[in-house]
Amino acid sequence: MKTSNFKPRNFFDFSPHPYDIGNPIGFWQKYEDNHFLNKLLVVNEDEFEAFYKYHLSHALENNVCNEETFFVKVWGIVENRINKLKGEDPFSYYHDRHIFRIEKLLQFQKYLNSIDQWNARPAHIVLAEKEEIIQRQKKEIEELQARWDKIKLYEVSQKIWIKEGYLTTVIDLFQKIEKLEVPSGGNLLKYDHQVAYPRMISKYFSHGGNDISVETLRNYYVSKKDDEPVKGTSIQLERKLFKIVPVKGTKK
Repeated sequence: MKTSNFKPRNFFDFSPHPYDIGNPIGFWQKYEDNHFLNKLLVVNEDEFEAFYKYHLSHALENNVCNEETFFVKVWGIVENRINKLKGEDPFSYYHDRHIFRIEKLLQFQKYLNSIDQWNARPAHIVLAEKEEIIQRQKKEIEELQARWDKIKLYEVSQKIWIKEGYLTTVIDLFQKIEKLEVPSGGNLLKYDHQVAYPRMISKYFSHGGNDISVETLRNYYVSKKDDEPVKGTSIQLERKLFKIVPVKGTKK
């Protein structure tokens, strides 16, 4: 007897594996495609992979066919049944049942499409999918290009040059700016993260023509106690060269 393409239920087995197909008695093998589909209709969507691989393992272990041939057979069975159900009378008493089966088979077919590593499905379907992917990628590229064009507006071709040896003087000025208050009360500038100033200085300034790493700058922006870092790097007094004072007559 020809080995079934799908894992059959053993004769007189009344406790079969839930994915086995067929009846415990009778000669049903020539209708194995129908039994396979009937079993598929009661399998949950999250079990599609396990269900498919269960029957694939049977086919491979029994040398029924190779993996690609098995895929083509299953895809063909599902496609043919979908087309048959779509051709049923829409005013039939069983119309709601037909709709349910079409939807379930389309869900399973979507899973099959995702594992078609051979492009074994009809050429027009494979080509349509590839064209859809190409168009989607083109759109993503256009969106990324638009975002990059906006970002480039804020890029600098030449950074502000800090005289060599005076990096900490500039850092000191920014730290003083942080403390400035407006006449109506409250800080002139507010930010949520300690890394904001290190990133800004690193992006727009160079020290003697050399880039300044964010990590180096972060050493000066740590928790403070009495205006001095609790940890990290302090600015030497001889590099604190400037003061920022309010215009005379300005009330705090």
